[in-house]
Amino acid sequence: MIASSLSHHILTLTINRPHAKNALNLEMYQQLTQYLHQANDPNVHVIVLTGLSDVFCSGNDITDFISLTTADADQCQHSRSIIEAFMFAMIDCPVPIVAAVSGNAIGIGMTMLQHCDFVFACPSANFSLPFVKLGLCPEFGSSLLLPQIIGTRKAKAMLLLGELMNAKEALSLGFIDQITIQPEQLAATYAATLATQPKHALQNTKQLLSQISRKQLIDCINKENNLIFKLVKEHEAVNAFSQFTTRKSHT
Repeated sequence: MIASSLSHHILTLTINRPHAKNALNLEMYQQLTQYLHQANDPNVHVIVLTGLSDVFCSGNDITDFISLTTADADQCQHSRSIIEAFMFAMIDCPVPIVAAVSGNAIGIGMTMLQHCDFVFACPSANFSLPFVKLGLCPEFGSSLLLPQIIGTRKAKAMLLLGELMNAKEALSLGFIDQITIQPEQLAATYAATLATQPKHALQNTKQLLSQISRKQLIDCINKENNLIFKLVKEHEAVNAFSQFTTRKSHT
């Protein structure tokens, strides 16, 4: 599900679930959390995050959403705690995270990129946030972070209408650093350079560059997740999930 390798102080994490278009399920969130905590190991200086196949990540597994529609309070809290553990691990990661986007980044596949320090994408990559279309709301701090990164107008178009952002537009708006036909190779090159830098200086500089306080970000995520776990049980979301699975079964 999540493949990992450590070499020359670089921890590479690869989303490897091609049959589900690299959608994340609860097990994968737990794996990512465990690997992100390895950033506290003195031997890890930088993390590279990438996705196997032609899709970086297609978002949260829709079957997990469907399960939540009938889950009791304890089951919902269990799922939420797993997902939030991943989010907080990524937010608190002390070393730089370099992302290589070799295909589409949808939902959390896109929102996790807000928390990466460098993002390289292939020319055909598209970014989308279909939360409202699924009867849900923004997550992973995107209601706070995205307008600051790409501007309020584009953020509203993506979050309210599900409007796509292609690689060229993502570059022009500052969401990604560079377009390249080999994002994994470029990410590896940047990671190798970062890994040679004095580690404590690197970590402290990353922390200083944070434009939003951790408390403000955590408060935003809590607010978003409170709404998500409420909306997921409402008719709009249940109907949207049903339509999604129907379309998928006919493709």
